[in-house]
Amino acid sequence: MIEELTGYFGTGGRLSSCLDGYEYRPEQHEMAEKVLSALRGENHLIVEAGTGVGKSLAYLIPLIEHVSGGSAGRAVVSTYTKALQRQLVEKDLPFLKENLFPDIGFALCLGSENYLCLRRLDISRQHGLFDPGDEGEMRDLLEWSESTDTGLYMEISPSFSLWSKICREHDLCHGRDCRFYDGCPYQRAKDRERKSRILVTNHHLFFAHIASGWNVLPGFETVVFDEAHEVERVASDYLGVEVSNTKLRYLLDSILSKKRKGLLARLSWLDDGRFSGIAAIVERVRGQGERFFADVAVWLGQDKAKRIRSKGQFVDIITEHLDTLRAEIYKLYDAALDKEEKKDIHAIEERCRVFIDSMETVLEQGLEGYVYWTEVDGRKTRLSATPIEPGGILRPQLFEVVSPVILTSATLSVRGSFSYIKDRLGLEEADTMLLESPFAFREQMLLYLPGGLPMPGADDYDEGIYREVERILGLTGGRTLVLFTNYAMLNRVCGLMRLKGISVLKQGEADSYTLINRFKADGHSVLFGTYTFWQGVDIPGDDLQCVVITKLPFSVPTDPVVEARMEALSEEGKDPFYSFQVPQAIITFKQGFGRLIRTARDHGIVAVLDSRIKRRAYGRAFLESIPEVEIVRDMDTLRERFEKQKLNFQPGEAVNG
Repeated sequence: MIEELTGYFGTGGRLSSCLDGYEYRPEQHEMAEKVLSALRGENHLIVEAGTGVGKSLAYLIPLIEHVSGGSAGRAVVSTYTKALQRQLVEKDLPFLKENLFPDIGFALCLGSENYLCLRRLDISRQHGLFDPGDEGEMRDLLEWSESTDTGLYMEISPSFSLWSKICREHDLCHGRDCRFYDGCPYQRAKDRERKSRILVTNHHLFFAHIASGWNVLPGFETVVFDEAHEVERVASDYLGVEVSNTKLRYLLDSILSKKRKGLLARLSWLDDGRFSGIAAIVERVRGQGERFFADVAVWLGQDKAKRIRSKGQFVDIITEHLDTLRAEIYKLYDAALDKEEKKDIHAIEERCRVFIDSMETVLEQGLEGYVYWTEVDGRKTRLSATPIEPGGILRPQLFEVVSPVILTSATLSVRGSFSYIKDRLGLEEADTMLLESPFAFREQMLLYLPGGLPMPGADDYDEGIYREVERILGLTGGRTLVLFTNYAMLNRVCGLMRLKGISVLKQGEADSYTLINRFKADGHSVLFGTYTFWQGVDIPGDDLQCVVITKLPFSVPTDPVVEARMEALSEEGKDPFYSFQVPQAIITFKQGFGRLIRTARDHGIVAVLDSRIKRRAYGRAFLESIPEVEIVRDMDTLRERFEKQKLNFQPGEAVNG
């Protein structure tokens, strides 16, 4: 036992004297000791900590112990969901600072676009760069800018179109040369970060930091990834290349929008002839861009996403004209006398160059080991290059640079093995620890696996799912979360529902936060959701008593990135279904399964309506990757067991982080 940690976590330790309701959890103590050993030995560590272990305090306390001495420098804690990020900075770290570590400094690190730029706000005010109809919001923003301490978007939440004109953008920042530097919200935030030992951020900003050449966050020696099951997906996005119609439109609007707002409108010294000439080039690029991305959409046809298998699939009709525009912007830089204008002109010229380079990379498939693909998502059409094996990039760019890296989540193992996550992240050399949840799942949960349901893909599949969900709701009376793997199926099943006395809430009708609050407030409601609700949803107590998993969450094999990764595994002589798709689906399945039991007093039902879990050989792998629970196979037994369960449990609240 590590003596200083026993002083915190042991019976009668410091936590028991300052944390109301503290209970000694051996799993929490074991995890803390393993984390501290990894920190001191500079060894990478992967920890699966089941629900209720209290993993936040189990890594925060050893982490603070390690960095507070001064020699270990600074540490980053990175999360995936905003909910966990808020828990760390609004609850856990303030508690530790107040009660155990009064000298520790911590800071929340957000992307720079979350901060108000006083210079851009002043320019928008002076030059009228906001659109007609924005006057009211602009007045509110100006008033708020006089009183805000943080300058953060979340304080006021204006429209995106307005905020994009006044937020901080890294390449438009003038740094110490800015006349608003002393009062800059972003610079104040960076100053707090530099003075802090613990930085809390999210996976997106962390990998933006790596992609930028380590230029976003202050220097650090250690990183803890909580919700580490999402690291591969986020890293793949940020280590790839993308061009889209929305990016091109934003670039052109920043030069001169159709409403005649933008950089050119600010340059009072620009004569009419030159203004008109550059404006004509902007419109030419805009027109070529619209034609190019329309051609891409036509090529996609009815497919939402499609792989680009060869170079030259699309003729580049954009970059020649965009390069002409870039050259004209460069001439403006030479002509400008004002330092602020020169900085802004240079940033725009550089954005043109980056878009040109990205187009060439994607169309000419200039990166080895990447899959090239295109997708239409609403009004956005994009072309992307995504690394097939992100572990091959993460190993030299992260794990060989930062040591130690701690990865933790409630869902990292498959059948007790960490082979899948280690292989995907390129982290062969890492210690591992698997900690079961301290909760009594066999007493708290019923796993309902009904018989007689049609197999996925059958003609009567949707109707079978609908009827079973209806039967379950007849038992629970609501308080049920129904999880789908895609919107199409969600909408089809939801369209069949004819429920009396039960409110139906559906993803897409409002933001997730609003839907969850409505769900909690109405004890007779059902919430239908897709992947957004498979993780990060925390509804303890009686508000949630049933989770329905309609389908095992296998990735679509024809998805371009999935297809390329499966091909790569086949070339290595591996079975891509069992080495990739099954373990990936199990980890997501465990996330959905974990939505129900959040505290020691929670109880209820998890229903799995995909008959493959019983009929296919791989179904056993799903069942062997979750805690031991009582399995019920018919509705009469389920009703009897559920009524008995309700008598034995009353809702409670979790402590111990």
